[in-house]
Formats: sequence, structure tokens, C-alpha cells
Amino acid sequence: MKKSLLRLGLALVLALTCAAAQAAPAASSSDNPVGNPAVNPAGNPVDQFTGEIWVNTAESDKAAYLFGIDSAVTVEYFVNARQTAKAAKAGKKPVYTLSPFEKAWMEAFSGVSRAEIIKMVDAWYAAHPKDLQRPVMSVIWYELIEPRLAGAKK
Repeated sequence: MKKSLLRLGLALVLALTCAAAQAAPAASSSDNPVGNPAVNPAGNPVDQFTGEIWVNTAESDKAAYLFGIDSAVTVEYFVNARQTAKAAKAGKKPVYTLSPFEKAWMEAFSGVSRAEIIKMVDAWYAAHPKDLQRPVMSVIWYELIEPRLAGAKK
């Protein structure tokens, strides 16, 4: 029950960080070739914070958006740490509940400021002006996090 309330709260935090910008309508099926995870899938009921919005958003709102994500990841990290400590104290094997996204976010952006992440996202959209319909989270995951993780494994 507590975990469900926490996740609901985290979702609310993320939603509120986007309140300053209006979400773009979901992409139509003609905009989304099958198998392309970079574009909001047709029928996805969640409006996406896209590059069209990002490039017209104030720097402070971009930072607030990333702060919301950081906050959600941080809360999950500390909740996970508490559950792990409880399990260890009870002599049970720790259960790690961080999602692959949360783990990757922490690893890829360790030591990276929000201002730097904003510059990276801005640079990506500037280099790909035809891809402004692409959701910001898609750019962050596929163009920033995954390459940074792949580079760290080498």
C-alpha cells in the first residue's frame, strides 16, 4: 500500500514538472513507423513532452523537468536502500527494486549537472530539427543514457 502511494506520488511529481509546458498531441500512426521506439506510439494515452515543446521552453522550466526526474529517482533510491537494510537486518536476501531506467540514470549522469543535461538535449534537437516530434525522454534515454552506458563498458 505504501509503495503504491509512493509511486503515485512520484508520478504526480513528474507530471507537475511538466505543468508549465503544454504537452503535444500524441503522434499519429503515420508519424510512427512500426518498431520505432523513438516516437510516441499511436494510441498511447500519455501526451509526450516533445522537442517542439522543449526548444520553446525556458531554461528554468527545463531544469525543473529534470529536477522532477532526479527527485523521483532519488526517492526510489532511498526507498530501495531502506528496504534493503530491513531485509539485511532480518537476515533475508536484499531485494533490489530500482528499475533499469533509475539505475541507468544514476550511472549515466553521475557527476553531470542538470545544466549539462539541458545543453546535451538542446544540442541533439539543434542537430536534428526534423525530429522535434520526438519525446524528450526518448532523446534522453536513447541518445544520452544508452551511449554513455555503452561507453562506460568499453
